[in-house]
Amino acid sequence: KEVNIDDFPEPILSGVVISVGGLTESVAKSSSASLFEWIRVLRNAKAIPKIYRMGEVFLVLFRQHKRNGRVLLPLISTLDKLLCHGYLDELLCANEGAFLSNLMLCLSSEANGCSDVKRLLAIVGVSLNLLQPLETVSIMRKEVLPFVMTMLLNPYPRVRRYTAEQLYVKLTEDGDVLFDEQHVEEANQLLLNAVWHEEDDSNGQLSDTRNRIADLLSIPLTPEQRNIKIGRKG
Repeated sequence: KEVNIDDFPEPILSGVVISVGGLTESVAKSSSASLFEWIRVLRNAKAIPKIYRMGEVFLVLFRQHKRNGRVLLPLISTLDKLLCHGYLDELLCANEGAFLSNLMLCLSSEANGCSDVKRLLAIVGVSLNLLQPLETVSIMRKEVLPFVMTMLLNPYPRVRRYTAEQLYVKLTEDGDVLFDEQHVEEANQLLLNAVWHEEDDSNGQLSDTRNRIADLLSIPLTPEQRNIKIGRKG
């Protein structure tokens, strides 16, 4: 039987979404199974607009709980699970990538000035998982990759290293679909060879490497972004 999302008050739907990414394994497992089954039922019933409504709930939660790690970490974890299982494909392709654009605004806003390394790692992970070989791939590249490039020069060494590792994995798995294949290998070598967790980049070596990767992958950077240097902040 099709579940009518309109019958659920937003707080209840929000609770379901957050509980999927909760810290308690038993709750998260049970909630995930229920949410995944609900999406499958909606797909079979061709009730895709109701999946779009779930996307709106995600965006509302990000805006209402900005800087609140207790809510945002489970929320990001839920997004990651849905992306990994392909349950957000309709959302990513709808309205010329409108959900993707709005979600990246939320993620980049949350990352800007954030000092919670765990939250930053989660944001990087879900951002790269937004790069899917779907019909909106060109929009994905435009929205996601400039943000990923900024995270390669994040003040925190763990974040830089994790970003490089996850970008390497993404290029290895989907590079031939997402990018010009002839440049992917060189970009991956740069990601592997650079010491991204260096505490200081006063000579600009990491900045130069990041800029070269951006050029190889045709990722536009502003002059200000290209001139960023890493100091001792993390």
